[in-house]
This record gives sequence, C-alpha cells and structure tokens, in this order.
Amino acid sequence: MFKRLLSRYVILAVMVSLSFSGCTKGEEETDKKESIKVGITMYTEFDPFTEDIRHNIEDSLAEYAQQQNMDITTTVMYSGKNQLVQNDQVEDFIERGYDVICVNIVDRTDATVIIEKAKSADVPIIFFNREVVEDDLNRFDKLYYVGAKAEESGIIQGEIVLEALKEKFEQVDLNQDGVIQYVMLEGEAGHQDAIVRSRVSVETIINGGVELERLGDEMANWDRQQAHTKLTALLQGYPRQIELVIANDDNMALGAVDALKEFGVQTMPMVVGVNGQQEALEAIAAGDIDGTALNNAKEKGRVIAMMATSIARYGQVDKSIELTDGKYYFVPYEKIDKNNVDSYLE
Repeated sequence: MFKRLLSRYVILAVMVSLSFSGCTKGEEETDKKESIKVGITMYTEFDPFTEDIRHNIEDSLAEYAQQQNMDITTTVMYSGKNQLVQNDQVEDFIERGYDVICVNIVDRTDATVIIEKAKSADVPIIFFNREVVEDDLNRFDKLYYVGAKAEESGIIQGEIVLEALKEKFEQVDLNQDGVIQYVMLEGEAGHQDAIVRSRVSVETIINGGVELERLGDEMANWDRQQAHTKLTALLQGYPRQIELVIANDDNMALGAVDALKEFGVQTMPMVVGVNGQQEALEAIAAGDIDGTALNNAKEKGRVIAMMATSIARYGQVDKSIELTDGKYYFVPYEKIDKNNVDSYLE
C-alpha cells in the first residue's frame, strides 16, 4: 500500500538532528532515543497557510539539529482532501514503525479510524490546525492538538471593523442608511474555525453598536479563486451595495479584493481576513484590506516540532510546553491593521 501511495502523493523526507529543553541530564543519558521517525500527513498541498506551518515544522527541526547529534526521519504526505487516503497514510506510518504522527486532518468530525489505529499500536498523534471533536481527543491518552482559539480571531476581526468605522463610517456607508451591508466568505462546511469566526466576528461588530445587514454568506473553502468567483456573482446582484467583506482567512480576502478590482468597484468596501499571509499584509499596507488576525504559523511549527521530538524521544511532552487539559496548545492571535502592519512585513 505504501508503494502505491509513494507513486500518487508528494513525499518529502529529510534527516535532521534535534534537541529540546525539557528533560534532565539523567534522562538524556539513559532514556532518550538516538534515532526517531516522525510522519506528517496534510489535508492538502494547496492551502498556503497549512503549507506555511509545514515549512515551519521542518525549519524548527533543522534549528534543533544544530544543537545535538540525533537522527530523525521526517516524511510528509498529502491526502488530496480525501479522509480515506489519509487513514491509509496513518496506517502505513504505524506499520513502518514511526514514533509519532502529526495530522492535519481532512475531516475533523471523522477521526475515528486514525484514533483507533493509533490507540491499538500505542502511537502518539499530534493533530494540528484542524481541531478534532473534543470527545474524540479524549479517547486515547496520547492524542494532542496544536492550534489557536477561533473565538480570538473573530473578536479581532470585529474590533478591526469597529475601529476603522470610527474613522470612516460615512465613507463605508455608501447608501447613508446607517447600516453596514456585508458579505461573509466562509472557509469550509463543518470546520470549527469557520463556524466560530463567522459567528463571533458579526457578534463583536453588533455588540460594538453597529447595525449590520447580511447580503450574502458563501462557502469558499479557504480558496482564493472560489472566493473570487463567489464574490463576483454577488457583485452582479449587488454592484454598489456591498460595504464590508468578512473573510474567514486571508486567502479568501485576497480573492475578494481580486473580484472587487476586476469588477471595477469605484469605492472599495472594507475587507478583513485571518492568518497574516505575507500578500495580505502587503494588501493592508496598500489599503486594499483593512486588517487581519495573525495566526502564528511559525510558533505553531516550533511547538509541533518540539512536541513531536520530545514525545518520540522521551515518551512525554517537553516540560517547557504548558498544555491545556493535558491535550491542547493554543497559540494566541495578533491584531494587524494599518497602524502596525509595517512591523510584520518581511
């Protein structure tokens, strides 16, 4: 089965040397493994943000390699948004004796097969960026999740809108009716972050005293081109009425900007996103996007790499990593708008 997958999916393998800080000298001398294998399976290779996390995992491993002589084999596989394929990938990792598996799951509500396979083989799993159901995560004591609290991103989006409207409400309110007409671009059906961001961003704006009217709510699946297509269709029905676009991530926010410019909108509506992609930061600096909530891919990569190494090498999470409920590590979001974007631009 593994040979078949090798021919169908992208495989990346690297040998690096790692170290971490959470174990005593005695543990290092007596209990540590000198060679470990870490498997990583991604839901797709075409999501810029999750690819950024993957790169940062590997970069962090390379940094650890400079500190201590240890071999770790890291294999990255892509499942093409197919949960059955990803289940097979996890099974292959287990059969080939991988010490820990990092899973960017395809369907967060369908983790049963992966969890049962890992539990039967006593292999730890670190889920990341696509949060599995809490009950599932509690089915095995060696399951973990690294991500961010979606509520924070929704609040930040709402705050960006509220702060901007204090300066330019009349400019944004094109029809001068005192109500902001908006469009929501959602990431994915059933995705925890998409659900929460959509709800909390709107609630934050309304609770801030701004009246909203929804003109459209479209699923664009974290995809720039889909966002472009969906917003173009809405612009045909509302060519001058859209005053705000709330996108669940920067990729869709950029797709919205593409559509607005291509359509020839005279006065650009407000646009907000999430993640802090470099191109989105450039768009904020240029005034095309009003702000974003930084989802710190570098820190996620660092934490995942350290957890994977310490679990595989010592059988426990590095002591410097403080888990919530012994399962979760949440990286805080950061607000980025025109006032501080220069400090985040590369």
